[in-house]
Amino acid sequence: TFDYRAAERAREFIHSALNRCVTLDEMAAHSERDRWALSRDFRLLFGTSPYRYLTLRRLDMVRSLLAQGRSLVDAALTAGFTDQSHMTRQFHSTYGLPPSRWVKMLGRSYKTLD
Repeated sequence: TFDYRAAERAREFIHSALNRCVTLDEMAAHSERDRWALSRDFRLLFGTSPYRYLTLRRLDMVRSLLAQGRSLVDAALTAGFTDQSHMTRQFHSTYGLPPSRWVKMLGRSYKTLD
């Protein structure tokens, strides 16, 4: 049996902590479920692992910030990535193109520095 409320508590925690380092142990503590049961429930209910869900929400934030004209570095750090290169690898892996090209597709130029 799965625990929807625990998975939802973990999801809410992820949304509240996008801009900082989040561990599976923290998610488990907030969900009041052990990390293995939480991971299983989360994948079953949301279709992906808690870590992948966190990464996707961070990438959503990056796209929003870039669309607002923020720099790549600023968007990466604000969204909780350790650095721009980590964000760029995740962005490219997820969307199939680097963030700079995505910004150009919006018809905007991107800032390299603030």
